[in-house]
Amino acid sequence: MNAEIPIKKRKRTVLKFAFIALFCLLSIAGILLYRNFNRLLSEALITSFNTALAADVYELKFDNLRVNLFEKSIRVFNVSIEPREKPVRDYPYINSSFRLKTEKITLKNVDLTTLLKLNKLILERISITKPEIEVSLSGDRHILLPFRDSTAVTTKKKSSKKSIDTFLLDEFEFIDASFHITNPEKLREYTIDHFNISIADVRLSQEPGQYFTTIQHAKLSVGMFHGAIQRGMVSQLAFKNLNIGIDSLSLLLTLDTSQYHFQDSQANFNDLEIQTTDSLFHISLRSFNLSYTDQSIQLTEFSFKPNVSQEVLQKRFKFQHTDLSGSIGKLELRQVSFDSLIYARKLFIDEVKLSNVRASIFKDKTKPMDSTRRPAYLGQTVAAIRLPLLISHVQATDVELENTERKPDSTYAKVKITRGNLEMRNITNQSSKEKLMLMADAYVNGKVRFKAELNFSYVKPQFNFKGVVNKFALPDLNPLIQAYTPAKINQGTADEISFTGIADQTKATGTMKFLYHDLEVDLELQKQAKWKSAVIALAANTALHNSNPASSDLPPRLVKFQIERDMTKGFVNVMIKSILNGLKETMIMNKENRKAYQEKKKRLKQENK
Repeated sequence: MNAEIPIKKRKRTVLKFAFIALFCLLSIAGILLYRNFNRLLSEALITSFNTALAADVYELKFDNLRVNLFEKSIRVFNVSIEPREKPVRDYPYINSSFRLKTEKITLKNVDLTTLLKLNKLILERISITKPEIEVSLSGDRHILLPFRDSTAVTTKKKSSKKSIDTFLLDEFEFIDASFHITNPEKLREYTIDHFNISIADVRLSQEPGQYFTTIQHAKLSVGMFHGAIQRGMVSQLAFKNLNIGIDSLSLLLTLDTSQYHFQDSQANFNDLEIQTTDSLFHISLRSFNLSYTDQSIQLTEFSFKPNVSQEVLQKRFKFQHTDLSGSIGKLELRQVSFDSLIYARKLFIDEVKLSNVRASIFKDKTKPMDSTRRPAYLGQTVAAIRLPLLISHVQATDVELENTERKPDSTYAKVKITRGNLEMRNITNQSSKEKLMLMADAYVNGKVRFKAELNFSYVKPQFNFKGVVNKFALPDLNPLIQAYTPAKINQGTADEISFTGIADQTKATGTMKFLYHDLEVDLELQKQAKWKSAVIALAANTALHNSNPASSDLPPRLVKFQIERDMTKGFVNVMIKSILNGLKETMIMNKENRKAYQEKKKRLKQENK
């Protein structure tokens, strides 16, 4: 009885060791089979890549591969795709290249049987983690991949390479990628960090000489972009947090053209910073938002400002030059026809709204005028724009404009326009019977409110204008008057100013109604020996009327005015000269206006009898 127990124990021990040995053998066999399976998959993956046309130019390498049979997934580690030292075939039109290195590429829902048997890669999803991509660009149109076109291949050997006829993919992902892009010919370099892209339902097909791609949905984000440009108007360009979404995209690429179409798109980014090549100006933008469906673009906190003083800016020019700088709190473009812009190169916008606008203008009048300069009126300036254009309505609110001029005697004159509202309609270079309309409502130096309306002809260099100024103390107008004339108003009140006129290419004429009382003017001619205005010369020898009407029983003086245009200056100067001339004519009438006024007095006396 006792002898049977050791025998049973020995049997169990033998079985146990046999089971362990069998397990070890199976494990070793499994490991060997797994490794062999991985090796086969690795070879199949390389073979699948090498049968593609791109393999003539690029080479795929990786360290190891792991497969998950239950998930039907393959993970490839330490992957690189680089240009071959010597291409298998010569494609003369390829002028650019890229290199890709990444920690891991994940292929999900792979048809392993097809991959092993036919060396064809069929899968649902590709995910690339933390790739580092170097791109070298050349030429005007950058071509990195070969096209299926036998006429473009210069080789005598017949190749078994196959181009991609059709490639289907449910999803493609770039996760936390980085780009370094260089263009030696144009001296440009770009760095992109935290680049992520997700593409759903991809279909890629190739015909001779073209690639055709459709994508159901794509999302792209960039954490940071920086560009250094040594040739051109911009030297530094940077922005953050770029996000782009596109739905139903179709893209056709050929050797010399690209065509694309999409159903919807959104884009936004923050903190745009631009430095001009000469380092004189800095452009910044806080945020940008675009919606294709809403047909809208919105910008916030845009500014264009110099990095240096006005003296440094003016040294660049031999003749008088106007420097402009400023900022916009918010800019909205509504009902933008993106299709017309993308497919027909035409800019059609229904409405543009600006708010919190700050602008500064500076001009140095100690410099000579450029006698060859012939600025056009606004209608002709818009008509000369090459891009077909139609902006129905522009509205600007809370506008401030500071105009500073260094006068010929090196003193400075400054005029500030505040609390302004500006409106423009029918800005177009298309055939239009309507005129370009501009309306303004603002204050001069925060005290004198004026309203003006201008209508510019597109047919000929001409515009109509009219305006009205509310009641104000006349000395408040001194900053504007002294910027253009050697005169000063010591006292007086303007009860009403209204005017209308028409300006053509060489002159302007109109009528002025200027009602005032208790006027006292100091012409200060003794300080202006070199000032040769015929208007002031006449005023120096004529008694000023200190009120209009002079008394309650006399009619008001309503005068006509005429000025000759300085052909080297634009429509703003024509307007200012017209207004000043109308004010002068009211106070010191010429022969024609005096005659008309005398006839009006006679009629009034006869009516009162």
